[in-house]
Amino acid sequence: ARLMGFEAPGEAKFRIPVSDTQAYRQFGNSVVVPVFAAVAKLLEPKIKQAVALRQQEAQHGRRSR
Repeated sequence: ARLMGFEAPGEAKFRIPVSDTQAYRQFGNSVVVPVFAAVAKLLEPKIKQAVALRQQEAQHGRRSR
């Protein structure tokens, strides 16, 4: 569970109330939240730049792709 970002050192242990097989399946189908947050943080400036460019193009009457 810790490798998937569900618990941090020093916090209460994450309870897994299902069988190991079911838990492995559930964790395997999940998204690693800390990794997703890091990727989103890296993409944020590029997304803002793209939005600003689209807004500029719209103001100047240019067609966006």
